[in-house]
Amino acid sequence: MPSFVIINQSRLPTVYLSYTPEHWCRVPGLNDAVGDLWNASLPLLNVSSPWSDKTGYDKCQYYDHNYTAVMPDLVGGEGAAARHLATNVPTVACDSWVFDPSVFQSTLVSEFSLVCSRRWMMATVQASYMSGLLVGSLVMGQLSDRYGRRPMSVLCAVAAALAGTVVSFAKTYMQFLVLRFVTAILSAGLIVINFVLVMEVVKPEARTMTGMMYIFFVGLGTAILPGMAYFIRSWRYLELAIGLSSFILVAYYWILPESPRWLASQGRFPEALKILKNIARRNGKELPSDELVLKLISRAYTKADEATATQSSKWYSGIVNAMRAQFTLVRTPVMRRRCMISFFLWFVSASVYYGLIFSGANIKADPFLMIFISGLVELPSAIVFISPLDKFGRRATMSGLFIASSACLLAILAVPQDQIYVNFFLVSFGKFFTTAVFQQQYLYTGELMPTKVRNIAVGSSSMMARIGCIITPYIITLLGDVHYVLPSTLFGILSLVAGLLTLLLPETNHMPLPETVEEVEAMSK
Repeated sequence: MPSFVIINQSRLPTVYLSYTPEHWCRVPGLNDAVGDLWNASLPLLNVSSPWSDKTGYDKCQYYDHNYTAVMPDLVGGEGAAARHLATNVPTVACDSWVFDPSVFQSTLVSEFSLVCSRRWMMATVQASYMSGLLVGSLVMGQLSDRYGRRPMSVLCAVAAALAGTVVSFAKTYMQFLVLRFVTAILSAGLIVINFVLVMEVVKPEARTMTGMMYIFFVGLGTAILPGMAYFIRSWRYLELAIGLSSFILVAYYWILPESPRWLASQGRFPEALKILKNIARRNGKELPSDELVLKLISRAYTKADEATATQSSKWYSGIVNAMRAQFTLVRTPVMRRRCMISFFLWFVSASVYYGLIFSGANIKADPFLMIFISGLVELPSAIVFISPLDKFGRRATMSGLFIASSACLLAILAVPQDQIYVNFFLVSFGKFFTTAVFQQQYLYTGELMPTKVRNIAVGSSSMMARIGCIITPYIITLLGDVHYVLPSTLFGILSLVAGLLTLLLPETNHMPLPETVEEVEAMSK
C-alpha cells in the first residue's frame, strides 16, 4: 500500500511543475534598463504591451518600439511614457518572458518558457508521463505474468526511485520528458503488478475492502502532495524530494511474497504451498494436509502451460506468448464483450479522473486547495462505497457512480465562470464519484477476467486508460481556452455513456475468481 501513496505523488506534481505564473514579454531595451524583477517591470506594462478589455495585457506580443532610444522619455513615469509612445504601431511576438515568482520560485513553464506558441508543450509534459504509464501498463503486466509478480515489483520499485531522483537534474525540456517517460513506465509496473498481487492473495469476501483501501492510500498521497509543494516552491527540489522518498519501496525485496496463484499457474506447486502456509500461520489459521492443498491448487496448471514452458528458451517465445495472450482477450464472444466494455470504462474513468484534477486553471481555483481537496475527497470514497459494493454489487454501484459524476459535470453548464466556489463544489463532487469508480475498475476487471490472463487484461485495460490520460491535458488546455465548460461537458457525456454500458457486464460480487477462459465462456455474460 505505501507504493500507492508514493507513486501517486509522482503522477501529480505536474500540476505544480507546469503551473503557469503571471508573465509578460521580456522586451529588449526596456528590461535591459529595469531588469527582470517582476515588481520593477510591472509598471511599464501599459508602455509595451497591448491591452484588451477581455483578456487584459497581452502576454505574447509587445509594441515594436526602439525602447533603448526612448528610455530617457520613460523616466518621467507612466504619464510621460504614454505621451511619448504611440500604441498604433506594429507588434512583435515575444521570444522570452518575465515571470511572477510570488507563487513558485521556478516551474517548468518559467524555466523553459512554455507559454504562448509553446503552450502545447506544457500539455505534453503530462501527456509524456501518461504515455509512459500506457507502455508500462502493457509491458510490465506481461513481464510479471512471465517472470512473476514479486521480482518485477521489486525491480520497478528500485528503478522508479532512481529515475524519479535523476529527473530533478534534467537540464533541457527533452531530457525532462524522457526521464518522466521512463519513470512512468516503472510506476505503471508497480501500480498494476501490486494491485493484481493483492487481489490474488485475498479471499473473495475481502476483495472489496482490500480493493477500496487502495483508494484511501491513493487519496492520501494526493492530499500530502500540496503540503510538499507549499513548502517546496522550486520544481527541481520538489521532484528531488518525491524521488528520494520513493526509496522506501526498496523494502519490498524483504517483505513482498510471490503470488500463490501465479506460482500454481506455472506448475510450481511446492512454492505456492509454502507461501500459503506462511499466510495461514500469520493469520492464525491451519491449512488441510499438504496433499489436499496441492491437489486443489493444481487445477490452475494445464497441459497448455507445459507446451508454453517448452518454448521459454526460444528468443521469440516472449513475443509469441504476449500476442497469444492479447488474442485470448478477444478471441471468444463473452471475453470479447467483457474486454471491449472494460476498455471503454477505463478510458472514460481515467480521462475524467485526471481531467478534474487538472481543471483548476479553467475554473480559476487555487492550485494548492484544488489538489488538497481533490485528494481529500478520495479518502471517504474509499470507505463510503465499501458497503454499497457488497450490498448492491459491483455493476449497479459503478453504473450509479458514473451517472452521478455525469450529473455534477453537466451542471457546470449552468454556472458562470466567475462563480468559482460553485464550480469548485461541482468539480469536487464529480471527482468524489469518479475517484470511486476509477479505483473500482481494478477490482471489477480483476474479478471479470480468468487467472491466466488477468494481469494482461488489467494491464491492457490500464493501457486504454492511459490513452485517455494522454488526450486529457490537451482537452483541458486547448478546449478550455475556447470555453471553460467544454472539457467538463465532454467528460459528463462520456460518464453517462459509461454508466449505461456498465449494466451490460455480469455481477461478480462474492463470486469465485474464474481460472480459465472456458469458465468465463460458460457464464451468461
